[in-house]
Amino acid sequence: MTPRRSRWFVLLPALAMGLAVIATRSAAQPTPMGPSAPEASSDTAETAAVAEASAEASSGDGAPEAAEADDREAEDGIPSHVTVGLYMHHIPELDLPTSSYLADFYLWFLWRGEPDPTENWEITNLVEGWDLMAEPLYVDDEGEPAPELLPDGRHYQLFHVQGRFGHPFDVHAYPFDAQDIVIEVEDGEYLTDELIYEVDPGSTLLHPTLEVPGWDLGTPTPTVIESVYPTNFGDIRNPEGGDHYSQFRYVLRVQRPVLGAFVKTIVPIAVVMMITLVMFLIDPKYFEGRLGLGITSLISAVALQLTAAADLPATGYLVLLDHVYNASYVVIFVALLESVISVRIADQGDVARARRLDLGTLVVLSLAFFGTVAALVVTR
Repeated sequence: MTPRRSRWFVLLPALAMGLAVIATRSAAQPTPMGPSAPEASSDTAETAAVAEASAEASSGDGAPEAAEADDREAEDGIPSHVTVGLYMHHIPELDLPTSSYLADFYLWFLWRGEPDPTENWEITNLVEGWDLMAEPLYVDDEGEPAPELLPDGRHYQLFHVQGRFGHPFDVHAYPFDAQDIVIEVEDGEYLTDELIYEVDPGSTLLHPTLEVPGWDLGTPTPTVIESVYPTNFGDIRNPEGGDHYSQFRYVLRVQRPVLGAFVKTIVPIAVVMMITLVMFLIDPKYFEGRLGLGITSLISAVALQLTAAADLPATGYLVLLDHVYNASYVVIFVALLESVISVRIADQGDVARARRLDLGTLVVLSLAFFGTVAALVVTR
């Protein structure tokens, strides 16, 4: 009995140890509601928080930059459209002989994104030797140009511009001519496939106190044209005639007052011609008096024409007033020639015939001269 009892004493502790191990492993096995479930829930919350923060960042400051980048990619190859406007403030001088004028105006640009049109613009009809004053109105603390950002997302810059500009004046109809005051704004770097100007409707307005002495003002006509340069400027990398630039062209037409021009230019020569025609009322026997009157009229007409020509640019054609003076020279010459003939007829004893010739020539020359002047003025 003793050996069997000792065998049980050995087996019972081993069996108890085995059951304890099994019980321990069963307790360590995870269950659906165990400690690991809360840990998984915590990871999900953190991921959701990161996603929410990313969404907020996308809808915040980073969104416009991304959208702008997308727009630039979407509009690749499409030229940037720039709105240009001009408001004429003052024209202190219009110099007809040099075909130039002083102008003081405001010029503005409106655009989105790149490129910046305020960095390379130029006025192509600036008179050589004159400096262009172009002061930007919007600057930073250091005085450098700083375009404003408008609520609609566009950039805006305004310049105050002063200078002397030129444009060939057409004086065919002088003294009843109309002239164009032209400002030509062009981008000096970007071609039309990169930048295109558009007209701002405000360009049709003028400053209420604007006056040009001696001229009546019309309505401004702003347009955008394509400025073509038929040369590659020596750059063999570019084909000739391949440079096309967008140009904003502002035209203000001014008209000389008809009544004032008529009184100052036509009336003086008309008075001289009426004095010339008086010679036909002088008796043929006073030939010296008739001859002196005709020569005096000729000198007066030449002096008037030279005075008028001083106000004109150098031209290779005749203006309307030149035709008037040419008609007066013809009348004076015919009057002197007729006086010689009339005197000879009177010396032959046929005074009545000489008087009839004088009166007939007076009527014909009067109708010819004043009729020619009227036709020139009407058809100018």
